[in-house]
Amino acid sequence: MKKKPTHALRIENGLKCGSAWFAYLLLIPALFNFFLFWLYPNFNSIILSFQGIQGEWTFGNYLFVFEELFGSSDGVFAIALRNTLLFFCQGYFITQTFNVVLAYFIYKKIAFSKFFRFILYLPNMFAGIILVSIYKNIIGSEGPIITFLYEHGLIGERIMLLNTTKYAIWASIAYSLWPSVGGVFLWCSGAMARIPKDLLEAAALDGITPWKEFIHIILPMISGTLSTLYIIGISGILGSGGATLYLTFGEYGTTTLSFWIFKQVYTGGGSGTSSALGILMTLVTIPLIFLVKYLAKKVTAEVSY
Repeated sequence: MKKKPTHALRIENGLKCGSAWFAYLLLIPALFNFFLFWLYPNFNSIILSFQGIQGEWTFGNYLFVFEELFGSSDGVFAIALRNTLLFFCQGYFITQTFNVVLAYFIYKKIAFSKFFRFILYLPNMFAGIILVSIYKNIIGSEGPIITFLYEHGLIGERIMLLNTTKYAIWASIAYSLWPSVGGVFLWCSGAMARIPKDLLEAAALDGITPWKEFIHIILPMISGTLSTLYIIGISGILGSGGATLYLTFGEYGTTTLSFWIFKQVYTGGGSGTSSALGILMTLVTIPLIFLVKYLAKKVTAEVSY
């Protein structure tokens, strides 16, 4: 008589790790999160986007959004769209590129590289409200920056940067430069660490300069990681907003599309308009994601190591 194969690993209640339904059991929490926090909110948003104030079905929410976005250059939606694109460009082009360059310098183990790596990642270890409080004190009217400019005659009065429409959006964007360093920096550092040392040593023997090494070796070798980061990054083009909630709460011309939606939901008004704007943002973002994915395949070099 043949003996049935036994499983070496078992659980106290008798469940076998090789059982298919055991795997399904492990998927239950993920499915619960998917249905409760993704499928239901998105399905509900689609319905709300077609409902008016009295609950009637209408396209008025979409018409209102279009009129506000394209009908007036100084309306709230137009300002929010402008600020959203400013935050996106700062994060997608400036900060992300800055992260790649920083990762290369750390990878080359320059003097005090470990210290710089700790300092650069430091904002990710603190709560956002703590960083905002520190930043507000630094750029405040009595802070060291304004005090220095005022005492040296570079400005005629003490300026409250976050409370002035002319400067608030730029002060908010400036805040996002340091805290944005973190995730991309670690991804790029990990990708560079995988590059074969023999390749770099051979290039060094041929007299390659650090600049050419970065352009012709490092970037092509980590192009797969970079393309992934840029594809993921384009998905947030209309959701960019920095720390608007903590810095200005959308006042002084600093509101963004995502913050406007949050504020409408937070104050309990305009759910239909907010849903319509969210749906339109999604419809605009999806084609951009596929476009960047297509371009990444054309530009990215196929390397394996």
